[in-house]
Amino acid sequence: MIPPISMSQSLKSKSHSQLIDDESDLSNKRKLQEIEIDNQLCNQQQLITLGNTEIYFPHKPYDVQINYMKSVVQTLDGKFNALLESPTGTGKTLSLLCASLGWLQKHRKEQQKSNNPIKLRIIYASRTHAQLKQVAQELKKTIYKPNVSMLGSRDQYCLRGDFYNIKGNLLNQNCRKVIKANQCQYYKKDIVMFMASQYKNLINSLEESKQFGYKNKVCPYYFERQRLDEADLILLPYNYLLEKEFQDYITIDNSILIFDEAHNVQSTAEDGSSFFITQNIIIEAEKDLEKWIDELESVPLFYEQLKVKLNQSKLCNELKEYRAILITIRTFSQYIEQLKQQPIFTLQDTNEKYQILDARQIQDLIFQYTSDQDNTFRLWTDSVLTNYAKGITRNNIARYLSHCMILIDVMGELSQYPAHHFESWTKFIMNVYDLIRMEDEREKQKLSLSSLLNQFNQYKLSFVIDVANQLSIYMWCLEPSLAFKRILQKNIHSVLLTSGTLSPLQSWTCELRMNFQTQFQSPHIVNIKSNLIVFQHKQFDFSFNQRNNDEQFNKLGQNLLNLSYVIPNGVLVIFSSYSLMFKCRSKLTANKILFRLNEIKNCLWEPQQTAEMQNVFQSYKQHAKKGAIMFAVQRGKIAEGIDFSDELCRAVFLVGVPYPPKQENKVLQKMEYLEKIYNDPEFNDQDRLRSQEWYCQQAIRATNQALGRVIRHINDYGIVFLCDRRFENKDIKKGLSEWVKPAIQPWINDDDILKQTKAFYNRTESAFQTPDNKNMTEEKMNSQSEVKKRNLKLFGNQKNLNLILYMMLIKKNILNK
Repeated sequence: MIPPISMSQSLKSKSHSQLIDDESDLSNKRKLQEIEIDNQLCNQQQLITLGNTEIYFPHKPYDVQINYMKSVVQTLDGKFNALLESPTGTGKTLSLLCASLGWLQKHRKEQQKSNNPIKLRIIYASRTHAQLKQVAQELKKTIYKPNVSMLGSRDQYCLRGDFYNIKGNLLNQNCRKVIKANQCQYYKKDIVMFMASQYKNLINSLEESKQFGYKNKVCPYYFERQRLDEADLILLPYNYLLEKEFQDYITIDNSILIFDEAHNVQSTAEDGSSFFITQNIIIEAEKDLEKWIDELESVPLFYEQLKVKLNQSKLCNELKEYRAILITIRTFSQYIEQLKQQPIFTLQDTNEKYQILDARQIQDLIFQYTSDQDNTFRLWTDSVLTNYAKGITRNNIARYLSHCMILIDVMGELSQYPAHHFESWTKFIMNVYDLIRMEDEREKQKLSLSSLLNQFNQYKLSFVIDVANQLSIYMWCLEPSLAFKRILQKNIHSVLLTSGTLSPLQSWTCELRMNFQTQFQSPHIVNIKSNLIVFQHKQFDFSFNQRNNDEQFNKLGQNLLNLSYVIPNGVLVIFSSYSLMFKCRSKLTANKILFRLNEIKNCLWEPQQTAEMQNVFQSYKQHAKKGAIMFAVQRGKIAEGIDFSDELCRAVFLVGVPYPPKQENKVLQKMEYLEKIYNDPEFNDQDRLRSQEWYCQQAIRATNQALGRVIRHINDYGIVFLCDRRFENKDIKKGLSEWVKPAIQPWINDDDILKQTKAFYNRTESAFQTPDNKNMTEEKMNSQSEVKKRNLKLFGNQKNLNLILYMMLIKKNILNK
């Protein structure tokens, strides 16, 4: 029997996981070198000593920054894991970079003295590339010049215009083909290697790396890949780290793992272990494979190369094996079509239909419904039985996957036809096989299969029929600790999670099932009494059952209208869901309030399509100074991902409490799973989280993220309007960020709130100059100074200037006479 397939042999199919391939010439030998520093810049920066670590900081740090950096150093000294909470505007990113790189520089020097050859490096992960751009900008302010690599996918980095409209597996296949044929103007192996060696410590954001690629005619994707092996600091979105396949491409051993903006780590970890396939992918996978088989039959050279690979793996090299694989996909596709007709699906409010099953049933479905039991396709007889014509089985699944992957490896380079759907099918079967192997291993060790520690029990199988009548099969992972279990199996020095909104900290131990020896919570650097007011409304209730209350929407609209007259610049109105936002938009349009709002401030709406977001945000920025309102939703890019400092956000209205929608099946399954763990005696010795606690925490973290939009630095100011009385609920109020709580005041009388709001902005606008105004004033002063210098240079001082003018007047009078 063929041994189990390891994940290192698995398909490199997900577009953002496709990080390294044969064209990246990595030696895999990390050279131990000191972290470079800018010696000239050292004289201009503050030197701080924390323990036995010297850290250079671009300016005199605040006390909260010193305490934050002290926690980082202590964590790294002790090889601990850490939860580090520091509010937005406290310089968290800069503090983290300086502390970790200063510590790494010290560590490298100690290693060189002791001849320790193991290279420790930092993997710095944030939620998105947009947030990593800020990290790159902050890094440029420091004295530290580490070797850097900014990881991204071909989707994000490819410069070819003819590849602009293709993504994912299809782009990966096309890229490999043109490179193998030496037909890409941006890829020449020697040039990529040379440029990577010359620019080891070039600090680039993703966009800057692309511009570097255009300017130097070098592929930024392969340029960053080539820089990877010698990198001291690797920057990447953290979903890369949390996906199952990532560790097969990038070595994370001997690394410090930093998760910045980590408040979404649990959900990202669950997504990274989940997988799915759609009916359309299955149908197209069959077509992909059929085209490849036709090519193999018509192009002998292709078939000969395939046979060489199959023989090396000691697999049957007859094409009937692939015909049999084709039948498995076709019969499963037929089963999916028949399944849609079954009256077992539950209709949801979204007009989607669901059926939820025990995850273990996925293997039964694969084994049963990939079999041509009636020999409909006449591929086998009793005397001639191919490996797969009777379906995928527990005994042949490893061999099946080997056949598939070798075919993809060979035909992916040779064929004129892309087969990314067939890759997705193979990847889906691979993920199922991984769970089967895990369960088989438990069975060998005589461990319980019903235990919640068994991975199959940490998933749910879900069939979803969408409004277009397409069926998808989802394997939802409900256990975020699975991703971290994979990480902690490696030789990791420390894991640091940091964000402005990690509270309550205890839940991280419960959900990730790991110890955090360092736990740090920082106060804010701003004077809350003078910079912030939070008004808590006593009557509004935008819960699901109250959304047909027209009077409530009218009152909200009227308050928005009145307050917009006295709130300067930009305003964010953030709803708990898209459905609530759309309902409010409809009501405000019907009662003409939206028309009147538009006369005061330009009104914009957060789009559901990510591609449209940049244009909407740019329009908002252009109008914010004179006055703009951005209507948005919790957990979207506005509420979490974009920096709204100064005039971009002088007020935030939070409409509705952002509880996860209980009508969503995945939310219900997660809560049911948490209750099972809480009541399971097997987990008695572990910290556990009740489902209702988890449910509240999702609302708390989303709320705290939105609250953080209003204060972005020490001189920023604004008002938050909590437009829902449920924010006063004990569990929610307790979980609000500590820096917000002293600013909370009751909102009882609308006229009083209007007066207080007007007084606040009158006071703060005179007390705080915005950076833009300050810069304009400085520029004006500098300009006047330069004019004065030029005048002095031309005419001397004012006394001499007066004398010159006097002599000119005398001369003029003489001439006139």
